[in-house]
Amino acid sequence: IALAACVPLALLPAVTPLLSIALASRGDGATARLIADFEKRQDWQGLAGLAQQKLQLDPGDADGWFILGYARVRLGDFARSAEAYAKVLDRAPEDIDAWNMLGESQRLAGRPDLAIATLDRAVTIDPRSPATRYLLGEACREAGRLERSVAAYRDAVRLDPGFAPGWFGLGLALVRTGQVEEL
Repeated sequence: IALAACVPLALLPAVTPLLSIALASRGDGATARLIADFEKRQDWQGLAGLAQQKLQLDPGDADGWFILGYARVRLGDFARSAEAYAKVLDRAPEDIDAWNMLGESQRLAGRPDLAIATLDRAVTIDPRSPATRYLLGEACREAGRLERSVAAYRDAVRLDPGFAPGWFGLGLALVRTGQVEEL
């Protein structure tokens, strides 16, 4: 599953259930049920505690770091979530979900240029990920690189014509660039 989304992202209503599936796939069945329960209750402190328990047992557990990063995003601690996702990538450098979440955490932490560099790297790892292209569009738009954001959103919807957040981002970027005739 190649996707990434987190709060307070425009993707939230459409992608959070998919991200929950990605989270739930990170561990055994019991862990998956716990993650689903924390998600349902929106108990992000509890989810962070679960991740920290996993990491006490195995500090090298990439899944534990991913879960901790996600909990920190939901808690609004974007800089520390980026640190957790970087630890995932130290252990699993091809994990596109971690690349996407690292870039999104950097953007949400107010570092869109760093997010662009991260997401550019993610595109080389999985060039067919519409979520990566969408998140790149978000970072470019936030950094004021509007033409590049339009191109990234176009790539997202070309890769998945049903990817609604990509269409929404493309519409916003076209309006901001004055290209309303393309809407």
